[in-house]
Amino acid sequence: MAVKSLRIDSLELDLENPRITLATDQRDAMQKILKEQGAKLINLAESISKDGFSPMDRCLILRSPHPGKFIALEGNRRVLAAKLLSNPSLIETLEMSEAFKKRLHHAAKSFAARKIEKLDCFEVESREEGNEWIRRRHTGEDDGRGIVRWSNIAGERFDKRGPALQALDFVMAHGSLTAAEKEKIEDKFPLTTLDRLLSTPSVRTAIGFEIDGGKLKTALPPDEALKPLKRIVLDLVMKVLTVTQLKSKEQQNKYIGAMKPADRPNLSKQTGPPAAIEGMSDQDFKPKSGAASKPSRPMRPVPRTTVVPKAAKLNVSNAKVQEIYNELRGLQLTRHPHAIAVLLRVFLETSVDHYLTVQGISLHFPTPGGNKDKSLKKKVEETIDHFIAAGAPKKDFIGINKAMNDVQHPFSPDILHAYVHNRFYTPVERDLTAAWDNGMPLFEKIWP
Repeated sequence: MAVKSLRIDSLELDLENPRITLATDQRDAMQKILKEQGAKLINLAESISKDGFSPMDRCLILRSPHPGKFIALEGNRRVLAAKLLSNPSLIETLEMSEAFKKRLHHAAKSFAARKIEKLDCFEVESREEGNEWIRRRHTGEDDGRGIVRWSNIAGERFDKRGPALQALDFVMAHGSLTAAEKEKIEDKFPLTTLDRLLSTPSVRTAIGFEIDGGKLKTALPPDEALKPLKRIVLDLVMKVLTVTQLKSKEQQNKYIGAMKPADRPNLSKQTGPPAAIEGMSDQDFKPKSGAASKPSRPMRPVPRTTVVPKAAKLNVSNAKVQEIYNELRGLQLTRHPHAIAVLLRVFLETSVDHYLTVQGISLHFPTPGGNKDKSLKKKVEETIDHFIAAGAPKKDFIGINKAMNDVQHPFSPDILHAYVHNRFYTPVERDLTAAWDNGMPLFEKIWP
């Protein structure tokens, strides 16, 4: 890609912009974007007039058939807003409410094109080259390849670090949490519920804390202070404790009062002025000299909660199959075995269908009565045969081949089919995880 700096009037809107139906010309594209975006476009124009373009975003462009012009493959909203601001006469040529026209004219008065010109752009050689970058930007996180949205915790860290976040970070840093517990907390933690609990004075007193100047403080030794906070955090993330159980002060005090002795701090150990927990380090948790340290207990293996292991990383390129994969990664084995069983079969079939189609191998076979769909077993076997013919080791597919020929195998197409169509056949967790594990070598080949 080549870097270019361009003037607003050298940029054209993309007539094939996915936000709109195919446009016939530039004015039609303007009208369709305006209709699709509505107030969002007006808000953007006002923002550009006041603050200019975001320094983190650049337009992705393709050379236009018109000399000296470039098509904005990515950034059509920004380009249109800039065109309306730099040439207010355009505003009157487009259909929009009088309120929108008034706001745009007002924004145009204070707009200075020099603030944003020349525009930073990247030129691609073809639309196909640009499409991959556009897809990553607009179709979700894509396991980190696209734009990853902040979690509620990250947003809280950016905006402010209130007492609830201080408590959570304290537990995350010093609570010896398992990898699974940390992942669950980072994924989605009810920070507002923790904040509600710590905002109640009687709760803070019962566990030895106070809030001073927005800081969560305690006179307890760090190991004692950690006990109740860790218990609260784990109860919230594991949904032992929910927001409905903590709505009233009575409910909150009851919860704290029912804590087990091992989770309650020894308040008699409070000494000196309270200190902010943010300032406590690992050094503060080390035993004093002369104190005998207890031998650590061996860590228990973290039980698998989803059919897809957390370590599994498949680069699924088909949008629908990716959605199925993401659902399989999130559904809990204990709560959704039937949904997982059905989706597992769908994921297998759509994966091999995708691969065979890409390789130019038909999903049908001819019969005197016309083409018929190949069976799932046949398609899996053909996929494996194609990989082996391309040089993949046969041993990689031992488990899958066994499943194809053993109707009792957890990954057998007959078993997967029964999950969907047999109302008396219920999947069990062990069979579902075994089925995935046996299919994983194939999935990794299809989605490398």
